[in-house]
Order: sequence, then C-alpha cells, then structure tokens
Amino acid sequence: MEALAFGLTYALPALGAALGIGFIGAAALNALGRNPEKLSDIRTLMITAIVFADALAIIGIIVAFIARA
Repeated sequence: MEALAFGLTYALPALGAALGIGFIGAAALNALGRNPEKLSDIRTLMITAIVFADALAIIGIIVAFIARA
C-alpha cells in the first residue's frame, strides 16, 4: 500500500505537468501560426511557462520522497 501511495504522490503532479506542457505547446503553436513575426517572444514565454510546469513535477517528487521517509 505504501508503494501505491508513493506512486500516486508522484504520478499525479507529473501527469498534471505533462498535460500543462502539452497545452502550453499547443497554445504557443497556435499563437505562432497567427503571428509568425513574434517567434522570439512566443518562444521565451513558452519556455518560461514550461519551466513553471516542470517545477510542479519536481515539487511532486520531493514531496513523495519526504512522505515516504
């Protein structure tokens, strides 16, 4: 049961981060299709948003290890 709790503690934030990154990428491509001359601005905002989404997954694994200990 403890292994299941550990898996869910990390899997749910990782799933949320993965979905968030997918939505960010789709929105960035949509924005790029509408306004191609803003490539550098869109890329910068996309990378910043992906970093914040990945931070959720990193926090999730840290919480999972703390809860397991």
